[in-house]
Amino acid sequence: MRSLLALALLPALTLSMFTFAAPPAEALADPATTSTTTPATAASIAGSTVSGLLGSLASAEPSTAAYDRAYFTHWIDADGDGCNTRQEVLIAESLTPVVMIDRCTVVSGQWYSWFDGETWTAPSDVDIDHFVPLSEAWKSGADLWSTEQRRAFANDLGFDLSLEAVTDNVNQSKGDRDPASWLPPLADATCRYASAWVQVKSRWNLAVDAAERTALEGILAGDCGSQPAAVTVNDGAPDAPATVARFGGADRYVVAAGIAAQYAPEVPVVYIAKGSDYPDALSAAPAAAVAGGPLLLTRPESIPAPVLAELKRLKPAKIVVVGGESAVLPQVFTALQSLAPSVVRIGGPDRYAVSRAVVDYAFGASGATRVYVATGATFPDALSASAAAGARGGAVLLVRGTAPSLDSSTLAFIRGLAPTDGVIVGGPSAVSTGIEASVAGLGLPGGSFRLGGTDRFDTSRAINREAFAGAESVFLATGLNFPDALAGAALAGRQGAPLYVVRGTCVSTQVVGDIRALAPSRLVILGGTSALSPAVESLTPCAVAPPKPPVVAPPVVQPPVTPPTLSNPGDTKNCTDFATWRAAQDWFNLYYPKYGDVAGLDRDGDRIACESNRGAP
Repeated sequence: MRSLLALALLPALTLSMFTFAAPPAEALADPATTSTTTPATAASIAGSTVSGLLGSLASAEPSTAAYDRAYFTHWIDADGDGCNTRQEVLIAESLTPVVMIDRCTVVSGQWYSWFDGETWTAPSDVDIDHFVPLSEAWKSGADLWSTEQRRAFANDLGFDLSLEAVTDNVNQSKGDRDPASWLPPLADATCRYASAWVQVKSRWNLAVDAAERTALEGILAGDCGSQPAAVTVNDGAPDAPATVARFGGADRYVVAAGIAAQYAPEVPVVYIAKGSDYPDALSAAPAAAVAGGPLLLTRPESIPAPVLAELKRLKPAKIVVVGGESAVLPQVFTALQSLAPSVVRIGGPDRYAVSRAVVDYAFGASGATRVYVATGATFPDALSASAAAGARGGAVLLVRGTAPSLDSSTLAFIRGLAPTDGVIVGGPSAVSTGIEASVAGLGLPGGSFRLGGTDRFDTSRAINREAFAGAESVFLATGLNFPDALAGAALAGRQGAPLYVVRGTCVSTQVVGDIRALAPSRLVILGGTSALSPAVESLTPCAVAPPKPPVVAPPVVQPPVTPPTLSNPGDTKNCTDFATWRAAQDWFNLYYPKYGDVAGLDRDGDRIACESNRGAP
């Protein structure tokens, strides 16, 4: 019954809305940019560990806004069946069929309180615990919610962990405290409690404070935090409208021209790179950002019409062509000379030489605040780094990532840039540990470190988490292809905005959490709907199937040994007697330690009862 009420309780949710507010020197009207209002949808997320989920939660100091319990309307009858939320939980979590009077007043049942290992038969001995207390939710972000969202939180029957039947005086001792100051009296319940706390906070997009995070990290260290977590996210996102800007078009050249249209005429410089490959443009994007101009793409043999029109509108003081004559043919260079007073070419024998030449051209005289060292063999890592570098006056240097170390000339080149620090972008398979050691050996004032992840999307997240504490804009591009994002990286860097590479049809729950923590006023989509679907506009989280471990166990530990006075129930139960898997498992856990599987609920001997019931792992 609990799951049937979920739809009645969840409010319509929308992504935060915004309007463009560009830097003073940049124009914003652009026919290639579309703005839409889209709802953010709740989605089931699987495959994350509890520790990973904790890492995705935003950090924030508790709100000081005045709290009143009346702000959270609770114990409602959402579906009109006569049973309010408290009665629904009592019915669902009873280990035996409940006895009711009137229309829906539960007068007896059997409830196991896993906080303290006690079993009760009278409803008066049981409280329904808001797992994350209402006051704690208020301080963690619910102070910004609508009345409807607080009502949904207080009556959340759609997620079994949100509301728990527990011993009344234990619930009263908990009060509104978080895990930094209160844990269940039953020591064996600590891991289960911390796991559930993180999942409920993630479901409702609530923040954690510093002490709370430290306490949870301590509990979840090791095997406890490696448990799989399955939650519904973003049900509690502030209910505000959202405008999404999308740069799309018939091809990569139209997209690049549309992005460049965000700049006012008479820009100081325009960088030009071929659009059929990515290496030249990756180092050019932060160079363009620091110089205050856009990056445009061209065909090797001719200037596409949209790009030519945009160059005429921009009237740049200088055009920098990136790549040798085989990348951008001489006739294109000649045509560009009629469009700017100065046109220069930066080339080299390979992509690594071109990268060094671009960085030297843009930063050689003034120096770079930071150097990002990325592989030139693929594009995603350097793409995210390009926007981050552009935002902070840094450079992206492409290297042969599999090399055992950096050669002496590259090391001398980095030293000449005089960066404060160096960042290795990507994991050791992308940029070797030998190269990492080479950069560390430079002895830069701020040292060096690596930003990597399990894949290109995780690396993108790591880059942006380190570089940005907040942002007015957030850019999203597909991590599966490069053209749309090349020009976008220059604009993102110019506007001090992160660029995340994401999957084409969804956004990971961790990135969704990071974006909301950044609190941007605008979301910019790079590419058409074939590259990034409308689901990305609404930050729809990705549903990833969790790996199946050899032995599946619920995120619980066994309750204490059954008291000697507990009588043998015999073969009196079938799985169909329990409304949910959770109720069946609690009954099984109660009697198994002393009497074994007397009711035959565990068919395969793995101590997981009634695996066909709703909610089974």
